[in-house]
Amino acid sequence: MRRRRKFKRTSMAALGTAALLAGPVGAACSSGPTYEDWAATDGAAGRINLDEVQKAFKDSGSATEFEKRVNEIYEGDEIVLIKAKQDGDSTTLEGWEDLNKSKEIDDQDDLLFTIVKNNDKHEMRGHGSNGYYRSNFGGGNFLFTYMMLSAMSPRYYTPINRYDTMNRNRSNYRSSSTYRSQVTKNSNYFSRQKSFARSGYTNAAKNTSASRNSYLSSQKSSGAFKSSSTGVRSSWGSRSSSGRTSASSGGFRGGGGGASVIGFVRPSLR
Repeated sequence: MRRRRKFKRTSMAALGTAALLAGPVGAACSSGPTYEDWAATDGAAGRINLDEVQKAFKDSGSATEFEKRVNEIYEGDEIVLIKAKQDGDSTTLEGWEDLNKSKEIDDQDDLLFTIVKNNDKHEMRGHGSNGYYRSNFGGGNFLFTYMMLSAMSPRYYTPINRYDTMNRNRSNYRSSSTYRSQVTKNSNYFSRQKSFARSGYTNAAKNTSASRNSYLSSQKSSGAFKSSSTGVRSSWGSRSSSGRTSASSGGFRGGGGGASVIGFVRPSLR
């Protein structure tokens, strides 16, 4: 009997030690990304797949279609609003993330890209974290003409009354498998750009606008990043519906490596 009790005490001690050792690991798995993890993601940093935006510009038959597609491509938390203006022979289209949710473009928002048309030539440029990007292409001016005519003026803005519809459409899109495919395309795109642009890509990440920096700072101080719907590609893994955490369950892999999309299976953010 005495031997049996000793064995029991030893077994319980061993189990307790194992639990203590396993505890930090379990906590690390369930704690989710830190603010630094979140701020480094493409969506939080304001990066966007500009090759896909250029394709959307060429393929879209209306401003509504273009705006919808841009917001499907983008992985940030807020809606991307479009502005176009005509000045003589030149027409400029701008894409801004509405960081303060005012439903219109103002100086608290972040400029992501511009497309400038002169005659029958277009130049596309990235801004902020997309500053490494510059591309020239030809093509017609149907979309610009549509925007100017629909606004009946030399200026076009995303209508405020379409904001909520765009937001709902994007939420539905991010719940679909198509969004997974888009994030994989984005991951491959950023991998290529990082390899091709090299220091230009790295330096652009440091040249974020004052509006973007203010947004990130406010998110950190308020803790709002914890409820972020920003698409995430990282190595911290994701939480499956069963509650288990792994590098693959609930996530997927693209050209950038391990991937987890918060819009599908949200990691625990505590």
